[in-house]
Parts: sequence; C-alpha cells; structure tokens
Amino acid sequence: MKRSIDDTYSAYTAITSEIYVKCPKCNGLGIVTSDHDTAYFKCTSCGKTITKERAIYHYDIHNQCKNCGQYYKVDITEKNRQHFCALHVSCPFCKYVMQGRVQITAEKFTVLPEIENACDPFFGYKLWFLTYFKSKPVWAINREHLTYLIDYLSSDLREKPVGVMTMKTQADHLPKFMKTAKNRERIVKLFKNMQRK
Repeated sequence: MKRSIDDTYSAYTAITSEIYVKCPKCNGLGIVTSDHDTAYFKCTSCGKTITKERAIYHYDIHNQCKNCGQYYKVDITEKNRQHFCALHVSCPFCKYVMQGRVQITAEKFTVLPEIENACDPFFGYKLWFLTYFKSKPVWAINREHLTYLIDYLSSDLREKPVGVMTMKTQADHLPKFMKTAKNRERIVKLFKNMQRK
C-alpha cells in the first residue's frame, strides 16, 4: 500500500521558486521567478528575457477648484489617459472643468499571486506543464510540483501531517475532480506523460 503524508508544500512554494511557462516567442521552456520587487522571465531555448516591476500604480489629480474652492482628488483609471502629465478634469463638487497635474503613486505588489486560467500570475504566459482532462485544465507549476501531484494522487492512503490540521495544504486546493477515486488513475497518467517534457 502506497502512503502519502500531505505536507504543507503549496502552489505558493512553487511560485516563490520557479514557474515553468511556454515562451511567447519560440514556444520553448521559459522560467518565471520573482522576488519582493520584481518578476523575471527567461527562455531556456531562445534566450528571451523580460523583467517586470511588481508594483501597482495609482494615477490621480489633486486640486483646489477655482470655482467653488473645494479641495478634491480625481482618480485617472482609463489607461489611455494615464500617460499624460496634465489633464482637464471636472470638480466632483461643482463640475467646473480645470487642468491638473497627474500624480503617480507606486505601491508594492503585496497580494499573493495566484495561477488563473493556467497562466503564470506575472506575465500571463501559459504554463509549460498543462493538459486537459474532460475539458478541465490539469497543470503543474514546475517539476517539483509535478512530482508532488503524482505522489499524492497515486497514493492509496493520503494523510495530513500531524499538527497542521488547521493549516491548508496543497491537497486542500486541488479541484474535486482530481481527487475523485474514479479519475485519479487517469490524471496521474496525464501527469506522468508531462514528466517526459
């Protein structure tokens, strides 16, 4: 009987190490890494590299209305207007239109990145280890994550580690269709095929 103790290995663990993706230029294996400030992409085939700052920018205009005297702040949310250094905006109190300087504020990206639509959370590139089971995406973030999924799903007995009953493990985040007994064998086969990549 094959036994697996589900440790607290998580998708977040993999995200903070390496994410394997398809290079948008050559379709080869690309690797996405990140630190607190920056996300990095490098293709192992064509050498393409991209660096992206992990910050959220806020654009707004602070002004005192010449008509009603009120101080106001107007957020500039339209992307096509955010590159201007000054814009005409309406006072939110009296609707008087006047020009103001666009102020840019950067905040560090603190939200935990998540894999959505089988794409990496920083550049939006498709994951390298990706296939479909009954039209549902089945993926792994990197080789370590792939090995974990194979071991966990192919075990006859899957247990939570002692002392972490309240802590969520990777298995808690797996979709039900992957953990269902009738599907596990076929999904493990898909993952094993992915290992050959």
